[in-house]
Amino acid sequence: MSAATLKPRLSFLFISTLFLFFSSCRVTLVPPYDADMAGEISKTAKMVDKFYITMMEKTKNENNGRTYEKFSDQYIDIEVELNSLLYKNKVKPLNAHSTRICEITLQLWNKYKEEHKTDNELSDGLIRLNRKYLSDLFYAMQVAEEGKKIAAAPTN
Repeated sequence: MSAATLKPRLSFLFISTLFLFFSSCRVTLVPPYDADMAGEISKTAKMVDKFYITMMEKTKNENNGRTYEKFSDQYIDIEVELNSLLYKNKVKPLNAHSTRICEITLQLWNKYKEEHKTDNELSDGLIRLNRKYLSDLFYAMQVAEEGKKIAAAPTN
C-alpha cells in the first residue's frame, strides 16, 4: 500500500474513532441523589396529607369547626418544613428544578393558608382540591430526587 492511499485511510480511521468516542460519551450535570432529602420530602408530604385528612374527618364548617385559629399551629409547622426543603435545595449546585418545585409548593401552601385565614373556614371541596394539588407537587419533588439517582447510575 502506498503512502498516498494510506494517509486518507488513516485519516478516515482517526475521524471515525473520534466520532465513536465522542458520540458514546455523555455529560450529565445533575446534582447527586440525596436520600435524606427524599426522606424529608416524604415526611413533609405525610404532614400535609395528615393535616387535610384530619381536618376533613374530624371537623365540619358548622359551629366554627374549621376556623383558621384551630389549625394555625399546624400551618406553621408545615411551613417550617417547606422552608427547610427550599433552603436545602437552594444550596445544592445544579438543583434549579428541585428548587423551583419547592418554591411553587411553598407559594401554594401560603396561598391556601391565607385563603383559610381570610375566609375563616374551609369547605370539603377545597380541602380535597388543596390536598390533591399539594400531593401532585410532592410527587414532582420525589420524582425529581429519584431522577438524580437514575442519572447517576451507570448505563450499560
